[in-house]
Order: sequence, then structure tokens, then C-alpha cells
Amino acid sequence: MSKLSEELIKIVLTILLSVFGTEELKEVKPVEKPKEQEIMTIRIDKIGVENKIYSKKSKSNDIDKNVIILNESDYPDKENGTVLIGAHSGTGSIAYFKRLNELVIDDEIVLIYKDNRYLYKIDNISKDNKDGKIRVDYSIKTNRLILYTCHPDDKGSYLVISAHTNLH
Repeated sequence: MSKLSEELIKIVLTILLSVFGTEELKEVKPVEKPKEQEIMTIRIDKIGVENKIYSKKSKSNDIDKNVIILNESDYPDKENGTVLIGAHSGTGSIAYFKRLNELVIDDEIVLIYKDNRYLYKIDNISKDNKDGKIRVDYSIKTNRLILYTCHPDDKGSYLVISAHTNLH
């Protein structure tokens, strides 16, 4: 090391000590953003769906980003509850339900919630008017799952998949 380099190092150290004092310089770590809380996973093996679902109040519970749970939804652990889940179909990176129309009666859907696995069996496939509302028959007294997306053959309708389960 040259004499000039040693002098420069001494000058830099002197400046650092005068600015920061004699305390040790601490390693600075970037501030991490809090992780969005995943509350559930949906898995539909037949069509290759496996997605996280975020809490109702999360910024990630946004249909333009992820599979969503509707605010009116119950959670899978509620007796005789109805879980309402939606996602985009069509094409693109957020078209998580693009193959939902391939499902048929008796196909299975799994929700994983609070380390419990809830197995649902499809019992009805229908269309509903695309008016921003999903019609649900709450007179059915069993644990239900309703999936919805834009209908691939009718842009004015939702494709609605209804399924039921028993608690596992």
C-alpha cells in the first residue's frame, strides 16, 4: 500500500469518527415490508390451480392481483358456512380460473385453512348475470364453497361453481 493510500485511509477514518463518533458503525439492513398474511390456499388439482388467498382486509385480496375471498364470505371452519371465492379467467398472468369451465359435477376442490384440509365436491355448475353480485342460496344447510369467474362463452355472465363438504 502506498503512502498516499495510507494517508487517504487515515483522513477518511478521521472524518468518519468525527461525524459518527467513536461508537461502532452498525450494519444497516433494509427495512422489510410486512408480509401480506395468507389465510388460505385453494387447490384444484384437475386444472392445476394452487393459489394463496389473503385476508379480506389485505391489499393483496384484490381480483386484479390474486384469487380473492369476498367480504360476505364465511371461512371454511364455520358450521354451515358459505365460502365465496373469485378470480379472473381468460388469458394473462392473473387469469387464475382460466380453466374453471373444465370442471364437472363430483370434481374435487381443496381449501387449506388453519392447518385443516377441507375437501369440497362440486354439486352444481351454473351461469349468473354479471352484475357485480353473486346469488347464493343460503337455505342449503351444509358447508359450501362457491367459485366464480367470468363465463368463457358468455361475457355477460359469471360461471358459478358450487360445492359442498363435511368438516374434516
